[in-house]
This record gives sequence, structure tokens and C-alpha cells, in this order.
Amino acid sequence: MSLRKTMKVMRRGPVKSAPLAAAAAHKPTLLGKLAMERWIAVSRSVDDRLKAIASLRAAAMIGCMW
Repeated sequence: MSLRKTMKVMRRGPVKSAPLAAAAAHKPTLLGKLAMERWIAVSRSVDDRLKAIASLRAAAMIGCMW
């Protein structure tokens, strides 16, 4: 890959994932999603590694690719 092509890719900026773009179109959905993520992040009843495994397992069960 040439340097020019690399620089062109870097200028595009951050890319939003499809679920985030869909939630961003509807403000209450986005705020609810952010609140849920925050509650999961600050909860202390379960170890962080177990939360990560559980979220990956749940995503795999429903067929989510993100």
C-alpha cells in the first residue's frame, strides 16, 4: 500500500458502526443505549471478565456481529 493511499484513508475520519448510526438517528434510543452501557460499566456485582464473556455469549446467541 502506498503512502498516498494510506494518507487518503486516514483523512476520512472515524467511521460509525451500523448499530450506532441507527441509534443516533433516534435520540431517545441513543440515550437509552448509552445509559445501559454506563450501568453495565459501573456495576460491581460481577467481575469485568465475566461481564465481557456474558455479553459476547449473548451477542453470539442472537447472531449479532458487533
